[in-house]
Amino acid sequence: MRLLRRRVIPSKTLIDEVKDGLLSEQHAELEKLREELSTLRPMQENLIGSLAELLTKVWLTPSNKTHDKLFFDDPVWGHTQIDEELAEVFSHPLIQRLNHIKQLSFAYLRFPNATHSRLAHTLGTCRNIETSLTTMFRNNLLYKTTGREDISLDPIASRKLILSAKAAALLHDVGHAPFGHTLDKLIGYSDPLHPLLSPDKHYSRKYFNEYFRANLPRSIDAENLAGLLAPDQLGLSGWDTLVADLLDSALDADRMDFLVRDAHMTGLLMGVTSTEALIERMCPFQEEGQVFLTFEKSCLPYVEDFLIAREKMYALCYEYPPKLAAERIFTRLVENLRRGHNLGLDTVVLLTDEQILALLGLSAVTSVESSHLLGALLQNVRYETVLEVDLANPNPLISNWSKDRLSGRMGRVAYVEWPGERERDIAIAAGLGEQSKWQVLVAIPDQRTGVPPEINVKILENVGSGYGVRTLFDVDSKIRERLKDANRAREKIRVFADSRLDAKRIAEIERAAKELLDSH
Repeated sequence: MRLLRRRVIPSKTLIDEVKDGLLSEQHAELEKLREELSTLRPMQENLIGSLAELLTKVWLTPSNKTHDKLFFDDPVWGHTQIDEELAEVFSHPLIQRLNHIKQLSFAYLRFPNATHSRLAHTLGTCRNIETSLTTMFRNNLLYKTTGREDISLDPIASRKLILSAKAAALLHDVGHAPFGHTLDKLIGYSDPLHPLLSPDKHYSRKYFNEYFRANLPRSIDAENLAGLLAPDQLGLSGWDTLVADLLDSALDADRMDFLVRDAHMTGLLMGVTSTEALIERMCPFQEEGQVFLTFEKSCLPYVEDFLIAREKMYALCYEYPPKLAAERIFTRLVENLRRGHNLGLDTVVLLTDEQILALLGLSAVTSVESSHLLGALLQNVRYETVLEVDLANPNPLISNWSKDRLSGRMGRVAYVEWPGERERDIAIAAGLGEQSKWQVLVAIPDQRTGVPPEINVKILENVGSGYGVRTLFDVDSKIRERLKDANRAREKIRVFADSRLDAKRIAEIERAAKELLDSH
């Protein structure tokens, strides 16, 4: 006999229970989706701004604390190290972020090996500042107006001073924006009422106060370190004044690293100077409770060589025309990004090179100009120099610009608005139309172009029974003229045209640029 399968019919009560359970689960899922949508909706409205905020958070969230002494092999100095007391500072994400900032911005487009980072430079500065102090302590001579004597610092005090100096060196570049100094003008003059000549230093102090000050190792005095990073030396005394000179002056540990490192990585050997000769001739000079950095008079040839080499590196690398063109493209891209997506400068500064390029790629999808500019930058498209105008040119546009750049409140007009206005004017006059102004670039000189009246290099001289100090130009006034001659190559406004244009179009851009800017 075959048994038939009986059908089991669920009761209405069971059906209602299952239905209520499923509906309850679905309702909970719907509520969860609504919450997620309410969170994502603002991001959708300003996707790039929200992504930028998320990207910067990684640099503000410490998660890896190191307490061991760290060693590094260096192509320039051979070997460097970070003391165990400073290892935690070094491991902070804001310091590690410098590994993702190119020291020479877009110089790699001309010098393919020049891709070294701000962190490599920071470590070199730490090495140089330590070497400078230990050399002076080894020489064990403190100079005064009355003569010279042994340095009275005991090993504990000298060790503390070196740690403090290296901590300041670690933090001195932490505020650099993406691609080094490229955005200095845009950031520095965004607020005409509060111009920043050195935005990187401003943000370094800001980050120190907000993210480092409260969490320094016990061996580092926070107030002392804040004084070393301050924009002036008003609150410093004793050896701290000398450390501040080593950190930021015309002939300091910072410049000694970047000049030699950049020369090495680019292959421009004229930037290689004898830093060892300079360091060996450093002399601490004490006067009225302060110890200043001075140099023996015998090293004058090395001082001049260093300063001239720096001007040559500016002409051949730092302000090399193709690099200036690339930096102008990048600045225009960031301007478009900020305007189109309401991106704050504080957020821009915190991004790395890779992060901001990714955001620029997203932004370029909806902008014809940005798409063209970004493509030219990434593909290393050459922009041809069609005009160089000396700042001494009598053309009213040039002379008025020169006046405006000396005024803090007119800095935004001179450094942010003026180049874009001239690019538009030239593009229209050349027949390209405003929509094609991306094929014209106008690069203006650095804010600090021009040799200042005084370069803060102090030369030590033996005067009878004691010692005196004079400025470099007082000792040798001819150095000033030689520096001015070397600097003139930088004092130019340049106009570039996209090399992909035909010869007739490029000639029209050149004609329009000359008519607008050149009175000769």
